Amino acid sequence: MNISLGKNKINLKHTIIGCAFFLVAAFIFFLYSINFSLLALIAVLFIYLQFFRKPDNLPFFLDLSILTIIAILVPVLTTIIFKIPGYGIAAIGFAILITLLFENLELSFVFSLFIAILAGEVSDRSFSVALSLFIASLVASLFSFRVRRRFQVIRAGFLAGVVQFIIAYILEGKNSFLVFSTIDLGLLKICLINGILSSIIVLGILPIFEFIFKVLTNISLLELSDFNHPLMRRLILEAPGTYQHSLVMANLSEAAAESIGANSLLVRVGAYYHDIGKLIKPQYFVENLVNYKDMHKKLKPSMSKLIIFNHVKEGVELAKKYHINPQIINFIRQHHGKTLVYYFYHRAKEIEPDLKHEEEYKYPGPKPQSKEIAIVALADSVEAISRTVSEPNPARIEEMIREVVKKRFMEGELDESNLTLKDLEKITQSFIRILTATFHTRINYPKDKKNG
Repeated sequence: MNISLGKNKINLKHTIIGCAFFLVAAFIFFLYSINFSLLALIAVLFIYLQFFRKPDNLPFFLDLSILTIIAILVPVLTTIIFKIPGYGIAAIGFAILITLLFENLELSFVFSLFIAILAGEVSDRSFSVALSLFIASLVASLFSFRVRRRFQVIRAGFLAGVVQFIIAYILEGKNSFLVFSTIDLGLLKICLINGILSSIIVLGILPIFEFIFKVLTNISLLELSDFNHPLMRRLILEAPGTYQHSLVMANLSEAAAESIGANSLLVRVGAYYHDIGKLIKPQYFVENLVNYKDMHKKLKPSMSKLIIFNHVKEGVELAKKYHINPQIINFIRQHHGKTLVYYFYHRAKEIEPDLKHEEEYKYPGPKPQSKEIAIVALADSVEAISRTVSEPNPARIEEMIREVVKKRFMEGELDESNLTLKDLEKITQSFIRILTATFHTRINYPKDKKNG
């Protein structure tokens, strides 16, 4: 239920969750005598993120509340319960966790600021604790952004620990950059342990948070991209044509995603899995035809339409059976949007020209809800139509790609994806470059003539 307030709509469920969250937070602050002004800071940040800035990949209100409660508990438990010095507060690990989960440096910055101020507050209002943790958290976020290997996460923690020590040592020892006293080995040890240990712990608990928040990190995406995954093995063996189509699509999509700063790895994996529903009846899809036998020739267009439509539904069910993450399932569900199945629609019109069939022959949707899914949807159409271009050359390929992108845009299929016209031009140029290279020509090599 939504309540209108000027131009903004307030979700009643979110409001109740927010009130409950602030009551819990206020109780923790009261219990441990923490300055209540920090609660006002949280409120301002929530309002800013929800109604004004609305950055990409912003978690749901409930998820945001859970993360903030954890951010409050980390400094409180570390210093007040376990009596660990303020420099040992796992702000670095928390910043890495936020960055890996949501790939949002702005969100990570907000949480780093909050947890650093709170850490300083519970550490006898120590400015050096707050500043060193804040800067170290920013370093950790930057070095863990879109990483693809576990070692890179540990490296980010180590570098953040080194930075934390340098800042803390200068502030605590009242040193300048030019004159240093004896190295404080105790401070060095706690900062390095904080950075390295917290990054290792994050790697261990990451799957739990992925499950809780229904997100997919690059590390998990790499596991899904393994062609030894059971679904990928089935696709290779049972629907080789669909597999080849998905490979070309993945290359197109990844290059396009990189050109606009979208998540290229998510796009690649989404392209791999987008058509797994064709595993149920692979022979009914043109790329898997055996001996060019058209399975739809003796079927009514309405029956063929149902088979084509069902590959989306069956793909979603198959993905759930194999416990594929909901983010990848969204690619399966949304990549056709509400487009028209033109071939069978025109066949139906030939049989019954007076009847209106258009709505019956449209996919049920929804339309692509993100930039990544929209890229895969465009790449799907471009790759399929590129197979029909006779004597492909750069000019024909460019004309075909621009026509496909323009058509999807004019049909409103990209309205909910947040793609801009500038993004579409970059995607188009990327498609042109990749497909032109794919359909490159070769010179005819002369045959060797054997001497008689």
